[in-house]
Amino acid sequence: MRYSVLVFMFILFFSFECHSYTLYWLTGAGIKRPAQMIAKAYNETHKDKVVIIAGGSGQVLNQIIQSKRGDIYTLVDVDFLNRAKRFNAISTYKKILKLTPIFLLSRIGEKKIGNFYDLSKVGTKIAGGNPKAMCLGKTFEQIMSKLPSELANKIQKNIRIRCLNVFQIVGYVKEGVVDAGIVLDKALIKSTHLKYITIPQKYNVNRYGYVALVSYSKHKEAAKELYNFILTHLYVYKNYGFEVLK
Repeated sequence: MRYSVLVFMFILFFSFECHSYTLYWLTGAGIKRPAQMIAKAYNETHKDKVVIIAGGSGQVLNQIIQSKRGDIYTLVDVDFLNRAKRFNAISTYKKILKLTPIFLLSRIGEKKIGNFYDLSKVGTKIAGGNPKAMCLGKTFEQIMSKLPSELANKIQKNIRIRCLNVFQIVGYVKEGVVDAGIVLDKALIKSTHLKYITIPQKYNVNRYGYVALVSYSKHKEAAKELYNFILTHLYVYKNYGFEVLK
């Protein structure tokens, strides 16, 4: 009798294990925190468990393409979205966020930078992004391309660091290594208690966030369930200050 009960329990446990999966959600670092909260809610209500992997949108896309693994990809920047499509790395996607870049100021920086044009002052230290690793790198380049050439050249000369993700930029600004750093959206700087300057609308370049199903997923039905769960929990991004698209 005891043996039969043990066998039954083993079969029950094994059956549960066979039908619960680990799902990998790769996300751009700038929109990581809402993803973590949604994943937590999912893990509390579903047998499948979500693991968050964060980095620059380009960085995590490279991981997806090279490893041919992953279930969900959230990113910022249409260029990375198009690259994912070229490699057939995603099967479906939806535009979910609108982001407006700003420049975060260090304590020292706020004393000498009063507006966007002050970024061109001699001796100003700026943190930018690596265009191959993160959308902010490309964003910075596009903003510079809209500026009068003299102003653009002066600002370009003040770039001291090109970072791999937005949290590196924020870190350098908080530590005072640089005077200013470009950030995707003011929603990302709430906890820093630092000031920021806006970019004139005629020069700024809005970015958009997307959620996508990874075509390499080993558990397509479970991944689709997570994808739909994310779409019904976009208010979490709004709670973090992001502009959610309808």
